[in-house]
Amino acid sequence: MREYSNRRRSHIHFIKQFYSANGEYTGTRIVIFTDDKKKYIYDIDDFKIHRYKNPKSKNNGKSLWNIVPSNLEGVIKKEMINFSEDKKLKMYHTIYESIELDIKEYYLMVFEKENVPIFKIHID
Repeated sequence: MREYSNRRRSHIHFIKQFYSANGEYTGTRIVIFTDDKKKYIYDIDDFKIHRYKNPKSKNNGKSLWNIVPSNLEGVIKKEMINFSEDKKLKMYHTIYESIELDIKEYYLMVFEKENVPIFKIHID
């Protein structure tokens, strides 16, 4: 894989949400960004819409995302955890993206890995 950069590219973003107090799962949001700037949002189960602090750091040298090993050839996996502003919800974020592959070449593998019902997802 070529050298990685934080340049904005097409990716699949999973947000798995839990109640902070008891760890009970509430739902998952899947956001898909394509190279042509289309954005698809799918909510599964009872994902709660909430206010949260933007985790982006304005310091270009610092990222809250951690690159973790991915067993999908040519796909980069990044993870982060954050909380709603009221601290009632905890979100586990996972992003899958690729420097080498078009999103249409790997999205089905990602959904299988994340146990997402594929019939609910469609990318033009």
